[in-house]
Amino acid sequence: MNAMQRSITAVLAFTFLAITSSSLFAGEDDGYIYGKVIMKNDTEYQGVIRWGDEESFWDDMFNATKMENEYADYFYDDDLEVIGDDNRDRRNRKRGRWFVRWSDNSGVSTHQFKCRFGDIQSMELLGSDGVLLTFKNGEEIELEDGSNDVGTEVKVFDKELGSIDLKWRRIDRIEFMETPNQLSDKFGEPLFGQVTTRNGTFEGFIQWDHDECLSTDILDGESDDGKMKIEFGKIASIKRERRGALVTLNSGREIYLDDSNDVDEDNRGIVVKDPKGYGKALIEWREFEEIRFSKPSGSGPAYNDFKSARALEARIETKDGQTVSGKIAYDLDESFDLEMLDGKFDRVEYHIPFRNISSITPQRRYGSLVKLRNGDTLELEESRDVDDDNAGILVWTGGENVSYVPWDNVEKVEFK
Repeated sequence: MNAMQRSITAVLAFTFLAITSSSLFAGEDDGYIYGKVIMKNDTEYQGVIRWGDEESFWDDMFNATKMENEYADYFYDDDLEVIGDDNRDRRNRKRGRWFVRWSDNSGVSTHQFKCRFGDIQSMELLGSDGVLLTFKNGEEIELEDGSNDVGTEVKVFDKELGSIDLKWRRIDRIEFMETPNQLSDKFGEPLFGQVTTRNGTFEGFIQWDHDECLSTDILDGESDDGKMKIEFGKIASIKRERRGALVTLNSGREIYLDDSNDVDEDNRGIVVKDPKGYGKALIEWREFEEIRFSKPSGSGPAYNDFKSARALEARIETKDGQTVSGKIAYDLDESFDLEMLDGKFDRVEYHIPFRNISSITPQRRYGSLVKLRNGDTLELEESRDVDDDNAGILVWTGGENVSYVPWDNVEKVEFK
């Protein structure tokens, strides 16, 4: 690890510990997803919502696929200004060759969409594999299948009926609303803890193996004596060891488990959620060393902590000395501040809301320096958002005037 990497790791460890050690949240239970589910027969269920067996909190992410690339048509516009010292690639883009990096094998342009549940006002289901999201500012986006968030069962802890598993095909729409500070019924307590990795320490709300996030969720594994299922609420710590993990219970009892994706190399990663700047960090199993669970001061950010979506606006400096400002479509895709920038550093994958980013400075073909509004800086790579697979930036410079800045001519992006 070089000096710069050690410095960034130290900043990460300090920031995560500092922002989560104080009392961040106004209410005890207002971090849980809450709302009203309206069925096709007009029956309504209201209460705490869990998405399948996974997402339970406002800062958990909803994932789906964008149905179309609404910005593709700009590359067939003769008035599009390409800002760069060499426009020879423009002809190739107009012929469609540009979209090779965007397309699946069918030639249809697709892109993943991610936002936090707290950014969504309502969701209308469009058949078995489509949804229409409405954000808090009234903007809408049509999405389709692309993750297990579309087509899953939706669990509701109805205040009169108790826990209900609702069939996706029977749901008409979901209206999200502010969660009461104190809930009489919920699916479990949030998981919170300190995660030690090879290069630093993270502390925050936890999703284990990318899904378990409640005290009632189960850790599976096999001991020498047989298969075991242990509630996370009974676990004090988990330490990666040999081909499995050493699990220590609250009583101090130790059990070695393996042969399960909860405790071996098939684990999909440990998510640490941070509401103050990083969005979420996904730690690879081979980077993970140990987690020690503790009781949080609340349940996470409340619904009203998520502000209305705003269009992305930025000032872009180019390598040939020009500047251009206006509303943008970053990577010919992200155009709202609630959308996520993805990138990786030291086997830790970050998903950062654009609203938390101050600037992005490409460093080389493999990555970029990303400065957050809290002052921290990350050097991220292994994602089209930050490397040379980035499709470039469209900029609305005024009225209908649109300019295009190829990624290889971007010196710096400063967000307004």
